[in-house]
Amino acid sequence: MSSDKENPIHLIHLLIVDDHQMVRDGIKVMLQSKKDVLQFVIDEAENGEEAIKRVSKKSYDVILMDYRMPDMSGAETTENILRTQPKIKILALSNYDELPYVERMLAAGAKGYVLKNIEPTQLLIAIKTILEGNTYYSNEVSTKLLDSQGKKAVNHILEKHGLTKRELEVLRMIAQEFTNEEIAEKLFVGKRTVDTHRQNLLNKLHARNTVGLIKAAYKLELVK
Repeated sequence: MSSDKENPIHLIHLLIVDDHQMVRDGIKVMLQSKKDVLQFVIDEAENGEEAIKRVSKKSYDVILMDYRMPDMSGAETTENILRTQPKIKILALSNYDELPYVERMLAAGAKGYVLKNIEPTQLLIAIKTILEGNTYYSNEVSTKLLDSQGKKAVNHILEKHGLTKRELEVLRMIAQEFTNEEIAEKLFVGKRTVDTHRQNLLNKLHARNTVGLIKAAYKLELVK
């Protein structure tokens, strides 16, 4: 097997797209400080229009894309670039971790989303990850995406099976082997109310008994 010294470090052609010179300079310094790990040929663009022009004249492996820029957003710029250069990997690099911004960038085709306070080592990991064909999100962004996906999954279950949120809550507790009395106490409702929810669950999920409800809860991945 060849040693690392025998293999020249692959040069990564990278474009930084951000409307603030200080940010672009900071990212360049950050990346160049890790040249013993990865080596970059770095270009800059201060807005989406300039980025699109640069991409039309030169091939890039990775683009670090700001979200909020004048005239054209990072999402619009990403869509424009990937329309003609679909193999370029785009990593959103933003000050904003609000879910609508993240979802807009991912919908546009970005392979990851990190915040500008990212540590140099983590930025390198993010770049390597998307170059390998995977996605990468900073911890704050990952948490918001997981929360959002969880809510969407729950809403899908409610809609598909015609369940109410309270019925779903009762189903979870049944799967955790709480009795009707215990469920009533935890939800601050009467036992008759819980009995009604249980019967509704049996009807809506086509289950014959408690065992059937527990199986349904696992099938719907309401409990692990």
